[in-house]
Amino acid sequence: MDQGEQPKADAGPLVFFDLESTGTSPATDRIVSIAFVSESGEVLLNQTVNPEQPIPPGASEIHGISDADVADAPRFAEIAAQVQGLIEDVVLGGYNSRNFDAPLLDAELRRAGQPGIDLSTVQEVDVFRVWLAIEPRTLVGAVRHFLGRELEGAHDALHDARATAEVLQALAAKHGLGRAELLELSRPPWEVDRAGKFRRDEESGQVVFGFGKLRGQPVAEHQEYLQWMLTKDFPPGTKAVIRDLLGEAS
Repeated sequence: MDQGEQPKADAGPLVFFDLESTGTSPATDRIVSIAFVSESGEVLLNQTVNPEQPIPPGASEIHGISDADVADAPRFAEIAAQVQGLIEDVVLGGYNSRNFDAPLLDAELRRAGQPGIDLSTVQEVDVFRVWLAIEPRTLVGAVRHFLGRELEGAHDALHDARATAEVLQALAAKHGLGRAELLELSRPPWEVDRAGKFRRDEESGQVVFGFGKLRGQPVAEHQEYLQWMLTKDFPPGTKAVIRDLLGEAS
């Protein structure tokens, strides 16, 4: 399909899927649970999977699946052919699936000797992206969502500042958020640098890469990559973190 060509609307039935996994890296983590349902809600597959590697406690806390839960479950390779059949000639539906679920499923299928997913041409409906498009996470979208009106004078500093204050008041009231919760949500505990190039692993406490081919890997094991990053166009705050990390390792 040419880069500018739009997907065909009649590509096939819409099938929704979701994965639970050992972590957040499509390249290195494994599936521990997989489900497919039709557009009418019919269950097409609902299966726990033995990932053939330990499930980190942090992941278990999120999805509630432990090593014991999957000890007798089939390996993904045992159901790969069935899964491959479910995704043929359909439109895949998911939530934030273009970023995570589809790449992870493709990796698992290919490891199992299946054709996998052609990520460049697969027909997808990502509900998260649709939501962002309909209600953009911009100040204009926030005013419309929380205040029920259009933002007047958008991109005027004074109007935007006042609208931001109103949106926060409405958001905090709706969800019962106090000052402490607002501060915590604005700077999550895993944050290392503002750009998100690094993050702190919740289980080990180690600083790991938050992007690229080394996503999820400890920075301590890749000092040469940190040195390379210092020569590239990364934000000053990220480079300050890199210098601190290199200083700790020396």
